[in-house]
Order: sequence, then structure tokens, then C-alpha cells
Amino acid sequence: SNTPLQWVAESTPRQDTLAFQVDLWSAQGEIPRNIAEVTTRQKEIQYSSRTRANTDQFKRVQRLRSALGSLLSKLPDELHDTAEARLLSAEADQKVYSLVHLIYRGRAYEGHSKDYEFSRLAMTEHWRAGYHDAVKTLRHPEVLE
Repeated sequence: SNTPLQWVAESTPRQDTLAFQVDLWSAQGEIPRNIAEVTTRQKEIQYSSRTRANTDQFKRVQRLRSALGSLLSKLPDELHDTAEARLLSAEADQKVYSLVHLIYRGRAYEGHSKDYEFSRLAMTEHWRAGYHDAVKTLRHPEVLE
């Protein structure tokens, strides 16, 4: 779905989570040779950069929440019931979040319209490619470590 990663991070109650982040635009690509390829490459950089920024922010927040939980566990008993400790405890999180990033590798004939091309043929090809990419990724021995 198009569920933003931020929504996953902020949902409550927090629980151990396995999330698949699917990116239709790759950060890596060929140098464009014509104006159509420039438009496609611009979208690749724009959209993949947004994905990377969201992922980096998600990881940063989770590290902070985990560190906060560790720090709060070391507080003396007399500080546990303070307003500040309660406020911080609401944000602390020791849950495990596993994020698997799947990146769609576009076909040579696809262009800048793939973000709004929803024909039956295009969708069938995307689903097939996504299925095979997911299977390949899940078979990798380190994917869930």
C-alpha cells in the first residue's frame, strides 16, 4: 500500500513489526542520453531520495526511542513517577522493527510515465516482477537478521 513509513512508526500500540517498503524508483541509474531519459532520471532521483530520507528518519527515531527506554530503566525509583519520566516513557520503545526495502528495477521500455501508468499490462508486469523480487529477497539468508 502507500502507507507512509511515518504512520507505521507512530502507530500505537507499538509492536514488533516487519514492514516491506517498496520503491518503484531506483536511486541508481544510467546517465540520460535524451530529454525523455532526463525526465525519467529526475523522477528516479526525486522519489528514491524521498524514500531514503523517510527510511533514515525512521531509523533515527527508533534508535532514539530504544536509547530512551534503556536510559529510563536506569532511573532511580523516586524519578519514575515524575511528569517528565511519564512523558518520556510514552515515547520510549524497545520493540523490534525490521524494514525490508524492495526496489523495482524498471524495464528499458518504461519511461517517466510509470508513476501514473496503470494499464492492465503494466500492472500485471509490475505484480509479476514484484512477486519475483520479494521471493528472491526473502530467500536471502540475511534479510531478517
